[in-house]
Amino acid sequence: MAAEPERVALIDTRDPMAQPMHVQAPFAALWAALADGPVTQAGLEVIAADIVDEGEAADFVASFVESLGVVGAVEQVTA
Repeated sequence: MAAEPERVALIDTRDPMAQPMHVQAPFAALWAALADGPVTQAGLEVIAADIVDEGEAADFVASFVESLGVVGAVEQVTA
């Protein structure tokens, strides 16, 4: 399989038998944005504006942030 530079995989480090979970595009672009450190929700919306249809960036980012809580990556979001 050829390398895919835009592909992102997550591993749940809480599970000793964890397998990589491949993140589907377009969420992968937002995960990649977090690779260098924290990004504001507004910053994620700027990135999302290039990925999703016009006017959908805020809802897309809100869904992404919610998914971070589900995987245990975020415990609390502050404004």
